[in-house]
Amino acid sequence: MKNNLLVSFCFVGIIFISLASVFSSWIFSHSPYAIYEDFLTLPPFWMDGGSLQFPLGTDDLGRDLMIRLLYGGKISLLVGGVVMIMSLVFGLIFGMVAAVSKRAAPWIMGMVDIFMSFPGILIAIVVVAILGPGLFNACLAASLMCLPLMIRLVRSLALREMGLPYVESSRSFGAGTPRLVVFHILPNCLGEISVQSVLNFSEGILTVAALSFLGLGAEPPLPEWGVMISDGRAYIQNAWWLICFPGLCLLVLVLCVNIIGERLRDFFDPRLSSQSGSSDPIGKFA
Repeated sequence: MKNNLLVSFCFVGIIFISLASVFSSWIFSHSPYAIYEDFLTLPPFWMDGGSLQFPLGTDDLGRDLMIRLLYGGKISLLVGGVVMIMSLVFGLIFGMVAAVSKRAAPWIMGMVDIFMSFPGILIAIVVVAILGPGLFNACLAASLMCLPLMIRLVRSLALREMGLPYVESSRSFGAGTPRLVVFHILPNCLGEISVQSVLNFSEGILTVAALSFLGLGAEPPLPEWGVMISDGRAYIQNAWWLICFPGLCLLVLVLCVNIIGERLRDFFDPRLSSQSGSSDPIGKFA
């Protein structure tokens, strides 16, 4: 019961963050880049000196922190979606090719092993250092960091399905490799692949935020949460809200996505469902 409530809370949290971020430009009239010179580092409204005009306070330039957090949520959701789609598309292509082609498999899996031998964030930093700082380049670096694990997952799932009787039966009736991959193997692998894609979503958000924090991702004055955390470091003793609120937003979003991903994994993996003592995986996920 507690797990179901936790998953429901995560769903509601993600929906709320998504709606608030997407419709923030229609809800609030002023821009996240608007500067109010008379309200520099204003504290939140519940503290002495705070104002309801700026519920979460302002930054060192007098910009509304709540508006910037909402716009930053829109950027983070977009970043997570881009990283998830790019890693999914290229992971499916290279993973399936490595599974069906004996010539290409050693080359592809060799490159995967090389990439996985290094820390992911190091690879992302090297890629951004080569391409140059920027939000799109940071998304490319995060996608490349998530790609090796996706390739290995797709290949292992495809090899598992290729050894099952229904694939051999379809091949005996004249089905070619492209048809087997598209209509038989891939549909039966989508459950586990979708779980990894959800986890790549949160991984992309964290990686791009880390690169932005280091000055290699999004650049000021873009209201990205990693940039906001980096800008707030100098004021952590006098204006703690400049670094705590962006960090809290990042924590909540990534935590909610990861919890949903873990529950999806339990739902699609019957072995994990049986180990938990539940005979009804649908009821467990509900």
